[in-house]
Amino acid sequence: MTTPAETDALREARRRGVLVVVSSRAGSGRVLPRKTLREGGFVVADNLNPQKARVLAMLALTRTEDAAEVQRMFDTY
Repeated sequence: MTTPAETDALREARRRGVLVVVSSRAGSGRVLPRKTLREGGFVVADNLNPQKARVLAMLALTRTEDAAEVQRMFDTY
């Protein structure tokens, strides 16, 4: 998350049922499950870059739309 406007837009998308996965493009960056992300219902990609996180999110959505279950998948794979 960067700007407050972007954060608000992502929260609104989440409220409307859109799965939001937070990832980092930094070479060695990680996104850890901070309290604010968990409370917002966001899925954190840990050390997956956005491209890999997108593939895993697409596969996860073939099984469930529940963000907690998708997070479990991200934590496992």
